[in-house]
Amino acid sequence: MKTRKIFALLTALALLLCSTAAFAEAETTAAPVKTGVYSIINKTGETVTEVKITDNVTGAVNVFPTKEDDVLENGNVVVFFFDIPEAEDGNHRLTLSYKTESGREETFGTLSIETVTINLLAADAMTGATPISFSMEKAEQNGIYTLYNLTGEPVTFLSLKDNEDGAEVDFAFENGFEPGENYIVEFPVPAGRENVVLTLTFVTKSGKTGAFSTLHIEEAPISLLDIDTLTGATPISFSAPN
Repeated sequence: MKTRKIFALLTALALLLCSTAAFAEAETTAAPVKTGVYSIINKTGETVTEVKITDNVTGAVNVFPTKEDDVLENGNVVVFFFDIPEAEDGNHRLTLSYKTESGREETFGTLSIETVTINLLAADAMTGATPISFSMEKAEQNGIYTLYNLTGEPVTFLSLKDNEDGAEVDFAFENGFEPGENYIVEFPVPAGRENVVLTLTFVTKSGKTGAFSTLHIEEAPISLLDIDTLTGATPISFSAPN
């Protein structure tokens, strides 16, 4: 069974500040890994057309956007996950680079494997040669869900939406979320928020839609069920397949 992680574009600065989203996927290795989580906020004052994280050792790359028409507007956030083998050194392991709509290109070559919020800076906001700044602003808690596809067909779209403030993270699976695969998805919650409740919605390749409106912030397995064979009204179960 394959396990995959994704990174999500959080539009409207809602999960560190509001939101809507699009995303891409990065397959994890089978061996134990350590994961860097990077909440990257565009504070350049203009549209960012590309954000890229590159492994300085292997050359592996995570890049946004994965779709030609996606951009990171000023004030919006993109969240990257980056895995390396657990036994390897994560200090200064990565290079973060970005490009803006005006053609400006910036690079930071000593990013470590860590969980951190990063601001992409405007040229006139730089105090030296470094085009980014690190923020202590973090999500208080992340909802972390391991999703299992038991629908009997590919899942093409999934979203998590905050029922109170409307913040939403959408996952449009580029290659389809096939039966037998599982994905790890995260929903970050801003500091100070409590008792956040989400609505999980998914759509299958044939157009069937399932929704569950009382998902809490927790770490849990979730199986997406076949709409046609439900014995009740709930299209998910909080369990992993045997």
